[in-house]
Amino acid sequence: MTASPGFAYAQARLQARHAGLPGTALWSALEATRSLPAYLSAARGSTLARWVETLGADADARRIEQRLQAQWQAEVYEVAGWLPTRWQPAVQWFGGLPALPLADDAAARPAEVAAEWRREWGRRLPRQARPAAETYARPAEWLLPGLRAGAAGLRAAGDPEVEQRLERLFRREAGGPLAVLAHLGRLALVVERLRGGLVARAVVDRGATAPEAA
Repeated sequence: MTASPGFAYAQARLQARHAGLPGTALWSALEATRSLPAYLSAARGSTLARWVETLGADADARRIEQRLQAQWQAEVYEVAGWLPTRWQPAVQWFGGLPALPLADDAAARPAEVAAEWRREWGRRLPRQARPAAETYARPAEWLLPGLRAGAAGLRAAGDPEVEQRLERLFRREAGGPLAVLAHLGRLALVVERLRGGLVARAVVDRGATAPEAA
């Protein structure tokens, strides 16, 4: 797709944010840490600093989840705010993907959840973009295959195939709405991987410091 009018401002900002996404070296440094304080210290010295700035070394899994979810929503709304007004509702809706209950759980009715997400997606797209709704939904389907068929949660953090697809899309569609969605898709995988690293160390640390049962 060609660049869309009104996206030049967003693209300049997206390029800066996208360049700050962590690469292999940073993930290796983070994953080499053994405790939550060490992980937080490494993250604070990197481009991930804003994601962990309010987390203390005593944070538990619930606090970590709440902080990252709040920061993710703030990030999505900030990016949406850079865009032409007609695109903001769809991008904000895209930001709800990580919270969708598309696990293999009968109570969650994943097929119904997926169908509702797609219906609302179509409604929120700008009118002129609705005929290409399937194309614009592609980054979402790469993150959540259950949006098209079956039941699945967010793709495994660090999935190289999905990351590479999103990266290629971001570069190929620079200056248009698909680049925005590709960036947010890559960021969603980053946040999920960060969440996993933080929560795993928080659980281990709390277990190591828990008093022995009488």
